[in-house]
Amino acid sequence: MAPLLAAGYGALDDEFKGDPFDLEGAVTAVALKIEDEGEARWIVNCLDVLQVFDREDVQLRLEPLLRQCVTLRV
Repeated sequence: MAPLLAAGYGALDDEFKGDPFDLEGAVTAVALKIEDEGEARWIVNCLDVLQVFDREDVQLRLEPLLRQCVTLRV
């Protein structure tokens, strides 16, 4: 599971670069990367449960600490 979640997080990081997005936008971005919408929805839901999103009203941002980990490949 971890490689799928990392791929999903990486897809979001590549697509949004810190800009706010919504859950459906996140699913679309991940689905384009992995070419499976059902699996993309599962990945985004898991990331949401793991609280990797910094919520701002109805928009989401990727958690800055996790963004730094992805950048550093930690």
